[in-house]
Amino acid sequence: MNNTQYKAKASAKVRTRYHIVLVTKYRKQALAGIEQAVITSINQVEQQSAFTIHQINTGDGNHVHMLISIPPNKTISETVSRIKQLTTHALWQQYADHLQHYYWGKHHKLWSGGYYCETVGNSSEKTVKQYITHQKQAS
Repeated sequence: MNNTQYKAKASAKVRTRYHIVLVTKYRKQALAGIEQAVITSINQVEQQSAFTIHQINTGDGNHVHMLISIPPNKTISETVSRIKQLTTHALWQQYADHLQHYYWGKHHKLWSGGYYCETVGNSSEKTVKQYITHQKQAS
């Protein structure tokens, strides 16, 4: 057991890893052309939050893959909601002209209501990291 992988909590040691995929609303290619800004925005949310990103990559312009750790006192849905809310706000502030080509109306949209989440054990983490790294980047 590599102790640097585990977070010590009051009377427990934990290692939580989740493969999370966020998809744009209506699967629109809204992230194409602003991929680095999306990653930067998610990294900024990480700095203001309790979760840790181990790997992140945008897909083909309509989704983001992340391998993250969430402490046991936080829920997955709470963490995903925070990421979605803060990145939507930040990206609309910076890239309104770009996003208006995909979404319109009074309320700013970016992410679909759902998300994909799977727990990742130590043995499969390498496989998930390779999968995320090799996701096709939007052109």
